Amino acid sequence: MDKIDIFISHITEEKETAICLKEFLRESLGWGLQVFVSSDYESIGGGDIWFNKIVDTLKSSPVEIVLLSPDSVSRQWINFEAGVGIGAGALVIPVVVHGLERSDVGHPLSSIQIRSVEDADNVRALIKDVGKRLNITARISHMDRFLTDINQSDAHSALAWSGAEWQGVFLTVDEPVMKLPERSNQAYQDSMSKALRDAGFTPRLSGTRNLGPTLSAGYKIVYITDLKTYRAEIHQHDVMLTAKQD
Repeated sequence: MDKIDIFISHITEEKETAICLKEFLRESLGWGLQVFVSSDYESIGGGDIWFNKIVDTLKSSPVEIVLLSPDSVSRQWINFEAGVGIGAGALVIPVVVHGLERSDVGHPLSSIQIRSVEDADNVRALIKDVGKRLNITARISHMDRFLTDINQSDAHSALAWSGAEWQGVFLTVDEPVMKLPERSNQAYQDSMSKALRDAGFTPRLSGTRNLGPTLSAGYKIVYITDLKTYRAEIHQHDVMLTAKQD
C-alpha cells in the first residue's frame, strides 16, 4: 500500500470541500504530499475493497483531518473514522465547515483542538499543525482564493436546503437541519409524500426499528422544519418518512 500522509474524513456529499482542502494542503506543504480522500477516484483504485482500504489507510496515516459540518457532525461513520485514527495514534484534527460552530461538536472530538476554515488565521494554524507533524515547512499562498473556494464548495452551505415545500413549512432531505433544535415527532400525511415526489424524490415509509437497510439503499430521514427554529421527524405508528433523490 502506498504511504499516505493525510487522511481527510468526510461525508460523500461534501467531497468538493474535501478535494478543495486536499489541493490546498498539497499546494502549501508540497505537491508530493499523499492525501487520501475516499470520494476522490484517485484515492481508491478499481477492485479495492473500500472498507478495508479505508481502515488500513486510517491506521497508517500520521494525520487525519475530520471535516465536521451541520450535516456530518452526527454521522456514525465520521465518528468511527475519527476513533480509528485516535486509536492508531494519528494526529486527529477536527475542522468545522459550512457554518458549524465549535460548540456544536460533541465528545470525544470536542476535547481535541478544533480548527475552522472560516478565516485565514485558523487555516494557517491548521496547515502549521499538519506541517509540524509531518516535519514539513509550510509555504502558504493564495489564501483568499482558498477561503472563497472552500466556503462556496458543495451544495451544503448554510443556505442550501434540499427537499420540498409543504403547507408553509419545508420537508428537508439533505441539508444543515441537524443544527436546529429537535421537537417531538410530527404526524405523517399522504400529501407529504406527494410533495416530495413532485420535487423529484422517492419517499418511503420505513420501519423505525431497523433503518439500516433503508439508509444503505440511499434513503435519508425526512425532517419537517421552518428552516430556522426546529426540526422534527415524521412518523406514523412504528414507521417514519424517508426519501432519496431520483
